[in-house]
Amino acid sequence: MVERKTYYVAVDTKDIREVSVPDSGIEYEIIASPDEAKEIQLLFTEESKDGRKATEYLGNPFDEWGADDKRRNYDDHLIKVYRRLYELGTNDTKSKINQLGLF
Repeated sequence: MVERKTYYVAVDTKDIREVSVPDSGIEYEIIASPDEAKEIQLLFTEESKDGRKATEYLGNPFDEWGADDKRRNYDDHLIKVYRRLYELGTNDTKSKINQLGLF
């Protein structure tokens, strides 16, 4: 049987912790195996790559060719992160994510 434990995930800082840090922003409490926690970390890595690609267009504000695709990829990865947090989340986490209205 896979061991599952509580993790606290901060999407804005891309932190996954085993201890809650009060007053450090919004945390999402999940119950996950170590492999599931790694999966979320990999999603953060993918999201960061897409975020950098999406911001490349900020230096050329009138050269938007391809920018929408990069932004859409970033948004898609961010939604994947929230969807996975929802799947692994406690009732409180699910409620917080439902309030965001992402899916």
